[in-house]
Amino acid sequence: MRKIFYIAIFALSLTACQKELVETKVFGRYVPERKDDFAWENEYAAFRMYGPALRPENPSNGVDLWLKTSPELVVDSFYYRENVLGLPYHINYGKGLDCYKVGHTCGAGGLVVMPMSNRQLYVGGAYDRWQIIEQTPERLVFKLEYDSLMVDDHILKESITITAQAGTAWNKAQVVLTGDYDGELMAGGGIYMHDTVDNIETCDHCGMIAYAEDALSDKHAAELNYEYNGSRSQGRVYIAVMTPGPSMQGRQDGVLYTMQPYNVGDTLTYYFAAGWSEWSNGEKIDKSDEEWFESFKQMDREL
Repeated sequence: MRKIFYIAIFALSLTACQKELVETKVFGRYVPERKDDFAWENEYAAFRMYGPALRPENPSNGVDLWLKTSPELVVDSFYYRENVLGLPYHINYGKGLDCYKVGHTCGAGGLVVMPMSNRQLYVGGAYDRWQIIEQTPERLVFKLEYDSLMVDDHILKESITITAQAGTAWNKAQVVLTGDYDGELMAGGGIYMHDTVDNIETCDHCGMIAYAEDALSDKHAAELNYEYNGSRSQGRVYIAVMTPGPSMQGRQDGVLYTMQPYNVGDTLTYYFAAGWSEWSNGEKIDKSDEEWFESFKQMDREL
């Protein structure tokens, strides 16, 4: 009897260890059922970028942000509720919501390009091809390719490789632009700011920009959540972008950006991250805007 008891304990321990070993903390996939989105997430937030089926709606190559209440994976459940159950993911049913409107902008960390000849910001459209390079329970690497990024009347191609990893809110973006352009360019990451510019922080020596806003700054999301649960508040959204090394930072047309000189054909590396005041890892995290900004600075970016 004692032998059977120990065998049973061993089997339970082994099962628990196996479950721990295969726990998925990072996930991403191509989403054909939602107009070719490519969506991904880790413990802190979920993101998506727009594909060719959405092109008639004039999307951008910007990054959309989904907020999560906990490290639990939500991408598939959000799409299932929206596409199968008809429950909009713009409403928080308890797991989080999509309340950050991108439109034709860089969104929450997308690529921005500025020719020095006119100092205007440019973003692209929907991606043309996707590829998953690496996918494990704790790490995702994928590539999106764009055939026509219009910059100052020149058509460039964009390749962006994004790495997401467990344990950090930062995503790593590696961008290569190719094509015929011999003028001076600046390139980097940007944050689209909505109705009210509530709180901005820049860090010249670390190349970081950070932004906080009301999670329901988008009127459509605000109306849907009020109709569903009577709430006019879903907390605060935090977004940060970092271009390591000397960077030019500024604001233009509602976009906060951080950029570096860029030569066509080179690889630009920058990082983007997001958080939410309602996120919890076992207990309520009650941070101020400044504390969130400081946590981004301290968080590991070794992806």
